[in-house]
Amino acid sequence: MRLRSSQLKRVIATVFAFILLTSASAPGYSEEAGQETGSDAFPFEAGMSRVDITGPAVGIMFWGYAQEGQKGEGIHLRQYARSLVIKDTQSGRLLAYVTGELGGIPHEIHRDVVARLRKEVDPRFNMANVLLNGSHTHSGPAGFFHYIENSIYTTKFFPEYYNVIVDGIVRSIRDAYLKKAPAQLLIGSTAVEGAGVNRSLVAYNANPEEERKRYTTNIDTTMVQISVKTSKGTIGVINWFGVHPTSMTFDNHLISSDNKGYASYLAEREALKRGQKDFVAIFAQANEGDVTPNLNLNNTGPGKDMFESTKIIGERQYEASRRLLFSDELRPLPAGLRFTQSFIDMPNSVVKKEFSGTGKDERTCLSAYGYALAAGSTEEGGGHWLFHEGMKDENRRFYIDWLAAHMLQSPTEELRECQRPKAVLFAMGETKPHPSLSQILPIGLVSVGDFVLIVSPNEVTTMSSRRMKDTVRKVLGDRARDIALSGLTNDFAGYVTTREEYSTQQYEGGHTLHGPFSLALFQQEYDRLAKDLRDDRPSNPGRAPRDLSASVQKTEIPGRRLVESFEAGVMTPNPTSVQIGETVRCDVRALHPNIAYPKQRSYFDVERKEGNAWKVVYNDADWATKFYFKQALLPVLPDRIELVWETTGEDKPGIYRLKHSSFYKSADGKEVPYSVACPEFELK
Repeated sequence: MRLRSSQLKRVIATVFAFILLTSASAPGYSEEAGQETGSDAFPFEAGMSRVDITGPAVGIMFWGYAQEGQKGEGIHLRQYARSLVIKDTQSGRLLAYVTGELGGIPHEIHRDVVARLRKEVDPRFNMANVLLNGSHTHSGPAGFFHYIENSIYTTKFFPEYYNVIVDGIVRSIRDAYLKKAPAQLLIGSTAVEGAGVNRSLVAYNANPEEERKRYTTNIDTTMVQISVKTSKGTIGVINWFGVHPTSMTFDNHLISSDNKGYASYLAEREALKRGQKDFVAIFAQANEGDVTPNLNLNNTGPGKDMFESTKIIGERQYEASRRLLFSDELRPLPAGLRFTQSFIDMPNSVVKKEFSGTGKDERTCLSAYGYALAAGSTEEGGGHWLFHEGMKDENRRFYIDWLAAHMLQSPTEELRECQRPKAVLFAMGETKPHPSLSQILPIGLVSVGDFVLIVSPNEVTTMSSRRMKDTVRKVLGDRARDIALSGLTNDFAGYVTTREEYSTQQYEGGHTLHGPFSLALFQQEYDRLAKDLRDDRPSNPGRAPRDLSASVQKTEIPGRRLVESFEAGVMTPNPTSVQIGETVRCDVRALHPNIAYPKQRSYFDVERKEGNAWKVVYNDADWATKFYFKQALLPVLPDRIELVWETTGEDKPGIYRLKHSSFYKSADGKEVPYSVACPEFELK
């Protein structure tokens, strides 16, 4: 009998479903999910991918701490864009979720990624179903934001680096899209213990006592995780847990994805040991606004130094994720994928009395930085010595206002009144001819089955996120059985505090850009979007932000130069015998790493001798390795790179060597590769 095409497809689908249902040994298998039959068991298609988006290693100010002297000098952990693409098989709707290991992801990147996806991958991608989440590491190069005039984070824009990020995110989503396969999405949650503390208790305790009594903790310790299961087993996970990636302090000068990046590294490395080379672990950023990993509340802890602290906080997130990965209590998400999105014109919006909390309509403000922003978070090392947290409009300093006015401009009395009790330092929304920050912000909601994700461009404090979730739950009810907040998503727009927290003007309040009613406006708009989502109707998209692409001033990546000729060599060799647990160091003569950016995939490899061949066991993306570029003080002296490998009990005895590789461009434009191997040594 000859089968028609449609019959053949049904036969293949039936066999495929049987294979999936009998694969109970796969990691993350749910007995409950295994009882389902037919297409209902696999209501989604899903794929995951990871692509390197590491910035230039040397000479660029890091994004986050606003410390001009904190510039890159090498690499500890590389930066990645990790993607999950989901397709609802019933409706055909798509969703792409990406966590990029960056301080934040500006609207311009989101806009350019969506445009390319629509053209190159699938026209169904749009601003609402492509979610770009920044992990918020403070140890990655800046220089990829268009708003650089009067910026506190950077004054440079590097188009080549920007394009690396956009290209990497697009490739990551494309790869995940092409890998889509019938899938179950299994959801669960657990507490993450000892991975963060509230760094702003003065502000948190200003919230109403009856509200605080509803919760047992002053931070959200819950990790919500989705495991993605196909016929190949669990191909990856995505979770949301809020904590600042500031374990690496402003004294650090090595590119690092910090504690969240290390958690992803651990999960993917363990999967590799199980034989899963394509496993992807997305540790997304959530409601980290007032949550620090520095458990001593003085920019230190829980480890003896920032590297050990990063390791500990990363391990605690990883262990929580692992418990969920192998849990037998996960439940499958039912079919259904919906999303909605709007741009909010922050200073031109009215907060209705139903949400304002004052019994009357209120307004949000043009954006402004407060004195308390300049104070920094004391628990993260603080900011400028002239400022301290808690400085309000009532105790402004005339000399500070005078200096600020000469640096930027004086805020209007209307702005001061709107922002009170904030002491306005810089009137970012009033600069001419255009504001120094976008006044239009994106927000959104996504539902996958009965899981709801709140999409926010902000760093949202613990109580603010609880209020946002309550607002959405009130509308969606059982359709929001599980709910999480995706912070720092599709743009970066400072903090969101409750009105009570704002009144204390701690660091987070000083960085709540649009005034005391910011949270109330967001709640009002999430209420509107939730009703649109519930009723399956389109939302008012609002007006998109201004396009700065043609006006932003472009800068070349530092360190680039043509080289006539170059001979690498060992300057300070490593010992020939090393005990397991010791650190191996070797200095080599080298060129500036940025010359080979972004094509050089690894500047530093650790190789083990196997017979007559050398096998790479670590590269510069691994936790155990670091490399430091040391520029010569005089032009006649050579530049150097220090290669560092910290051996552990996991390493096998044998013969090893450290190797630096790169390339340079000769005067005729040709790329000339070079490498230098340090003396081989025995690891005992």
